[in-house]
Amino acid sequence: MILKKNNKGFTLAELLIVVAIIAVLVAIAIPVFTNQLEKSRDAVSISNIRAAYAEAASSYLTANGAAVDKVGNVTVLAKSGDTQSVKVENVVLKGQAKGFSGMEKELSFTYGEVLGDNADIGGTPGTYTATFSFNLADGACTLTSLSTGA
Repeated sequence: MILKKNNKGFTLAELLIVVAIIAVLVAIAIPVFTNQLEKSRDAVSISNIRAAYAEAASSYLTANGAAVDKVGNVTVLAKSGDTQSVKVENVVLKGQAKGFSGMEKELSFTYGEVLGDNADIGGTPGTYTATFSFNLADGACTLTSLSTGA
């Protein structure tokens, strides 16, 4: 009588192929995950800038051209010609790469080089002070600066 050897399990080659496939999937997934994580940080930053704009616009409208007025983290500055500036402190930016993944193009106010493609902002998470300038004639708003100073 011949005994047949019962071979159960996987061969070394099969295991190596599975490990190689998993390594390729991980190598593809990590950069994609990192990119999406940065986009989410940029979305939070843009959302915080939008919230600062809402605070500034509300303060601008209620100040009605008044002199310096500080309420909480919002300061309405004195009029200068046909513009009035409003500073909003404690605007949190989370992005760790330069720029905002193009999301700044969705903002409803102008921002010039403060947030544009050539801006130096971004890449340093932290708390910033945003200064908005409102045109007294038509109410148009421009983000004039975004700085780490108060």
